[in-house]
Amino acid sequence: MSLLLRNRLLTLSSIFIFMQSPVLFAQEANVTVSGIVYEMGNKKPFQAAIVSVRENESIAAVTETDGTFSLTLPEPGTYTIVATALGAANPETETLQLEAGVKPSSLTFYLRPATILPEVVVSAERNPNQVGKTVIKGEEMRNIAGSSGDPLKSLSSLPGVATSNSGGSAPAIRGSGPGDNFYYADSIPVGKVFHFGGLSVFNGDLIEDFNLYSAAFAPYYDNVTGAILDITLRNPRTDRMGAKVNVSLIGADFLIEGPASDNQSFYIAARRSYFDLLIHSISNKGVTIQIPNYWDFQGKYIWNVNADNRLSAHMTGSGDAIRLEIASDSDLAKTQPDLAGSLSSMSSSATQAVVWDSRLSSTINNKLIFGHRTGMNEASIGSAGSIYIIINSNFIREKIIVPIGEKHEVTLSTNTSYNEIGLDLNIKNTNCGTGLTTGCDLSTAPLVQLKDIFMANAIDGSVQERWRIVPALTLIGGMRHSVDGYLQQSYTEPRVGMEWNWSEQTLLSAGWGRHNQQPTGQQIAPGFGNTQLTHVRADHSMLGISQKVDRDWSWKAEVYYKKLSDIVIGVNDPNINYVNGASGAAYGAELLIKKEETDQLSGWLSVTLAKSERRNDLTGETFRFEYDQPINTTLIANYKLTQEWSIGGKWAYTSGRPYTPITGTSGNYSDGRPIPVYAGINSGTLPDYHRLDLRIDRHLLYNTWKLNAYFELNNVYQRQNIVGYDYGPNYDKKDPIVGFVIPFSFGVQGEF
Repeated sequence: MSLLLRNRLLTLSSIFIFMQSPVLFAQEANVTVSGIVYEMGNKKPFQAAIVSVRENESIAAVTETDGTFSLTLPEPGTYTIVATALGAANPETETLQLEAGVKPSSLTFYLRPATILPEVVVSAERNPNQVGKTVIKGEEMRNIAGSSGDPLKSLSSLPGVATSNSGGSAPAIRGSGPGDNFYYADSIPVGKVFHFGGLSVFNGDLIEDFNLYSAAFAPYYDNVTGAILDITLRNPRTDRMGAKVNVSLIGADFLIEGPASDNQSFYIAARRSYFDLLIHSISNKGVTIQIPNYWDFQGKYIWNVNADNRLSAHMTGSGDAIRLEIASDSDLAKTQPDLAGSLSSMSSSATQAVVWDSRLSSTINNKLIFGHRTGMNEASIGSAGSIYIIINSNFIREKIIVPIGEKHEVTLSTNTSYNEIGLDLNIKNTNCGTGLTTGCDLSTAPLVQLKDIFMANAIDGSVQERWRIVPALTLIGGMRHSVDGYLQQSYTEPRVGMEWNWSEQTLLSAGWGRHNQQPTGQQIAPGFGNTQLTHVRADHSMLGISQKVDRDWSWKAEVYYKKLSDIVIGVNDPNINYVNGASGAAYGAELLIKKEETDQLSGWLSVTLAKSERRNDLTGETFRFEYDQPINTTLIANYKLTQEWSIGGKWAYTSGRPYTPITGTSGNYSDGRPIPVYAGINSGTLPDYHRLDLRIDRHLLYNTWKLNAYFELNNVYQRQNIVGYDYGPNYDKKDPIVGFVIPFSFGVQGEF
């Protein structure tokens, strides 16, 4: 190359560089600004938010799934950065000062969620059977006035569910007693679900929903004659660590949850009452009650092994304690002298289980559960004696769902439990606690002792087929076979059902099933009961119709009939104490009208018309069941005033419960006490029960946490609801006993 040509090329290159230099200088002046957008209150990344520059709207970015964004600004200066998103109430702005040679700081935005329609989540039913089923979300029950934030405490607001007027623990459903139900949490059987006073043992924020099966439930559920409550506890959050702290009138709890790795997450929750620390005891008419205390905990750990397998570990536990001091000169001690002195009761329960959910093929799903449950009950009853019971149970449960073609789905289930029961009993034995006899006197009852360990093993297997005959009609058929290893008895029971989608919005259902239930421990323990008893039997029948009127409104109506046989009743024979000598029936009609939370107003109306009776087959006497409530109505309404404020109310009415009146006395016991004379069993009726509860909620939203608070007024118009009568030690008076209601309640929760 000649020197002249080389010089010309250098000149052209210099000209090109000179012409491009402004661009290069501008590129060197460009500055990248990064940041993140969160949802206010929970620090959840806000995906698809738009971040722009007000001075130059062409400069904008959309946040990634983790909420991050980056912007390229052309030169130093002052910029207004705006973040907004669909679903956010208002845009948020930040002023950014860019200086040459200075690295800009990262930007953080918190967008407040707008008042929008709730997210619709489509998920598969964990049990497709619709016969006799009511599904309620935990959030719906948690905000009911008078519930103190506990979803299960509001069970009595559902059709067919009754509780004692004095505020008992477990519910009585469709003419059966509180002890005739069975409970599951995440498909795991749990022994203790309610504390004293009806508060559930679960953290209210963990209850996602529950399925209440009031009749003809599926054959893979355990043996009871009442109902099944199948509770789902939500899974831990996986996006980040979080915590909740809650303080209410009577107790406090905490919840910690979050991811342990990319495919593992956990939560742990615990609660303890403290009302007993504030008010030690209450005295009335010679009876001093030390305020009960309770505790409970829950934990869950989930490991998503792969797309087809998931392992989870579960634990729950709870305990209660109560103590009374009864003065020897009190009316109660004069009526039952053996109750004088100290009475105490402690109970606890704990369950641990490992669950393996697996997809065996593209259509076959299997659930395998290994679990261990312990229970303890300890009581000391004045001079009447003491009780100590401890139960250790190991169980294995498996359920496999196998679709066969497009029209058939078969569910196979097997359950095995190995139960060791230790008893140390030294107590006066009364056999009149079945509610079917009168004249129960503790002081004249015989003292019975029993110290032993028993094995009470059980096994069952079931099969159910759902046959979709045509797209609108499904028939359900099933069979359950169970073996009671303690009483050496076995039962084979059929279950059938029908679901007919009359239209897209209307479902007709029908069901029939035969069920059984083992008698209580006292009724079959050697020396206290009769080891030759058979199980109580029940036949359930129901017809139902449900209709979704629109996205807001729906209604559901059911009629049912329940026939009971082989009910256990006490007899005056110390060699057997009990026989299967009673029967019964329960029937009624139920209506549920519901308004979904799609706008400001939500709630429901529940109406039950029912009849429940028992018959002493030994005497032919027929009488009302102790939980018979012919009319049971509940109206619930919640209204969102603003994003921050909401109000709600609950009005409940039930017709009077039956009771057995005392009409006078006849003679005296050997210690001089008068012997009461009773009218017919449950021949009296208490006055009607009704009350109104109100609630107000306040929600405060901060950048990284939330504060939720509620205040409740209970029994607003101070209705004096009578729950029984005090006849005095000489049975010469009849003073009404009014149920105690805490006049107000409150709670404050911080969510981080």
